[in-house]
Amino acid sequence: MNSAMLMDIGRIVFGGFFLIAGIRNFLHFGERQTLATNYGWPLPTPLLAIGFAVQVLGGLALIFGLWIVTGAIALIAFLVAATPLYHNLFLFSGKERDPHLYLTLVNITLAAGLLMVIAEAM
Repeated sequence: MNSAMLMDIGRIVFGGFFLIAGIRNFLHFGERQTLATNYGWPLPTPLLAIGFAVQVLGGLALIFGLWIVTGAIALIAFLVAATPLYHNLFLFSGKERDPHLYLTLVNITLAAGLLMVIAEAM
């Protein structure tokens, strides 16, 4: 297996992560509409739909190798917006902070991986 093939497999798996997340979010759209941000208010329905569509379309872009840079940038923008809204670790302390710290680190890692996808696609 050569490095290009490994990069393709990694990009496809990465895209699959976001595709599955987006599909699951759309399948549970009603529940997601009532989910409050860390600030106590739910996001407007159109913004939720746009965010979930970014997950699906960005994931498909990575899977099929089309508009990779655009898809990855859109996914990074999604992560940058969603993380402080739903995982703002600075709003919590003690044990309440733990899951938010973990999910913030996961999202930062996902964004870093997407930067590597962009670098490889350029």
